[in-house]
Amino acid sequence: MTLNLLQIATRALDEISSFNSPNNIIGNSDDTAKTLLAAAYKTGEELVREFDWQELSKTATVNTVASTSLYDLESDYERIAPDTMWNNSEARYMRGHTTRRKWAAITNASVYSSFTYDWRLKGGQIQVFPTPSSVFTFNYEYLSNIYCTASDGTTDRADGWVNDTDLPKLPQDLFIYGIRYYFADSKTLANATKWGAEYYDLIETRQNTDVPGERANMAASVRAPRGAMRRLNIPDVITGY
Repeated sequence: MTLNLLQIATRALDEISSFNSPNNIIGNSDDTAKTLLAAAYKTGEELVREFDWQELSKTATVNTVASTSLYDLESDYERIAPDTMWNNSEARYMRGHTTRRKWAAITNASVYSSFTYDWRLKGGQIQVFPTPSSVFTFNYEYLSNIYCTASDGTTDRADGWVNDTDLPKLPQDLFIYGIRYYFADSKTLANATKWGAEYYDLIETRQNTDVPGERANMAASVRAPRGAMRRLNIPDVITGY
């Protein structure tokens, strides 16, 4: 069962002596509660800003408008996942993110021909070149900046923690360790450095297991028998056993 904000904060204080766990976090004027909430915000914001998590991955779909080159990003946009911009209507990859230098070159060229569209981020929007002359659809994968939901597990909290019953989107131990570290650090407790190291070690561990690795090319290091002129080709599925 996923722990809520209050339960996470309580767990974070388990190894910290001299502090009593508050009965509530949100709206509590007690110094311990306020420090815990600040640590919870800081942990969530750091996790979405500094690391990629499959739990926060979303796909945005954009319908173009003729003679319009700029399109809004999603309201919860944090950053685009590289190499995921795709023209659905024409089943073609869209080139980008295009550098300023290349953008200047292609947009100022007297003659420019391309089999696909280029794109870049400009002023918090996606800019497409050439400017679409007709309607088509493109999509891209992006990382959301929302790290918690309401108690129903589906209603996103765009501004962070709102109620004690709010739930984390990311593994709860990340928040337990993060809150413990930032709480201790704000109080200059002796174990703050130790707990900080444990927090970042946990992040690394979680990052390494968050998504499976790419499929290994099993034929890459297999050579043909002596005297043969080609490498062996091992199929994805081996039958006959």
